Amino acid sequence: MDEKNAVIISLQRDNQELQHLVQALDYHVQHVFTQQRNTPDPASYIGAGKIAEVAEYIDAHDIDCAVVDQRLRPSQWYTMEKELNVTVYDRIRLILNIFADRAQRKTAKLQVRLASLRYERPYVRELIHRAKAGEHPGFMAGGQYEVANYYEMIKKQMKNIKQELEKTEKVRESHRKNRRDKGFYLVSIAGYTNAGKSSLLNRLSDETVAVEERLFSTLSTTTRRLKHDRGTHAMPILITDTVGFIRDLPHWLVDAFHPTLEEIALSDVIVLLIDASEDMETIREKASVSLREIMEMENHPDIVIGLNKADRLSPEEQGETLAGVREVIGARPCLYLSAKTGENMDGLVDAIYTALPDRVQMEIVFPDGIDEDDMSFIFNQQARVCTVRNDGTSYVRVTCSQRVKDKIAGRCRQRGARVRMV
Repeated sequence: MDEKNAVIISLQRDNQELQHLVQALDYHVQHVFTQQRNTPDPASYIGAGKIAEVAEYIDAHDIDCAVVDQRLRPSQWYTMEKELNVTVYDRIRLILNIFADRAQRKTAKLQVRLASLRYERPYVRELIHRAKAGEHPGFMAGGQYEVANYYEMIKKQMKNIKQELEKTEKVRESHRKNRRDKGFYLVSIAGYTNAGKSSLLNRLSDETVAVEERLFSTLSTTTRRLKHDRGTHAMPILITDTVGFIRDLPHWLVDAFHPTLEEIALSDVIVLLIDASEDMETIREKASVSLREIMEMENHPDIVIGLNKADRLSPEEQGETLAGVREVIGARPCLYLSAKTGENMDGLVDAIYTALPDRVQMEIVFPDGIDEDDMSFIFNQQARVCTVRNDGTSYVRVTCSQRVKDKIAGRCRQRGARVRMV
């Protein structure tokens, strides 16, 4: 495959994240142009002089696209494509293209398409304006009629996609309700892209989910049952891997992935995973952004912070990083772990158990002994049976979710048992 080349155009010196985004679409960054400006040029983002410099470089090299570090206004995008004569991506368009490349499941593809159409609308309006003025926009050289038709198509597609997503959300809500009715606790793994969320899901569930060292490899949620060695003390917990956070996304783009992010908001516990092998400034920024995203959700359950990739840090480095993270996360539970090696998985499970809400204990006394049907019923409610003594009269201590407490107690009382909340 021929290598694709790109240039980056930026108003800031720190472009590491943007370079990673460009590379995620298999572009090689040939050059970074930095223009020292307090505010973007209204017409061309970087000004006529810098535009000419970039255009000269593009003409002299085999460049396929130019990538801008912020969102462009439609008029700025139009001017830059016209002057540079290559495809111009702003940051949002670049991310949308990565999303489109990564989406595998139907829902994710619909979400990406809806977000892309919403992004395109103001740009198509700009093309309509240009066409009316007698100009012929590059990628739609047919003029006003074709552009106007495309705009109407956008509106129709958006309406159809929204209706389709509403149907899938009803199915998702039904699945969530079914899990809760059965007594399952829901735990979401959240965090920045490439923090190791899919690897952690594999480790906790003892199953295999595709793990790729590339940005946004997960756009759909994957749910597995937590597997750990606690015997009869095990609680029924489902773990969900979610789409990764990324800074400075507009709210409308975040909203496009509402069904995915809703898995986080409706969880009983959130495991916020942070890549502890990055530099301290990046770790603090990502922890801050992730916490802010979670706290802005309508419902935000207890959070356990997992500092992943501990295998890459010395004990001294771990201590320094933890101290720095504490300044951002406060007193929230935080521990080091390694999804790769399995280090401290027991500690993470303990922290999840501690954070689980609404657990209740009850003592149930069956005067004539408990039979197999009664015990099966209790287990089928995903309850944890801590002790059973059977000396003619059966004494059973049960830990369960608040949601199934009355169901278990009612059934047992019908069978002649005495039930006492502990």
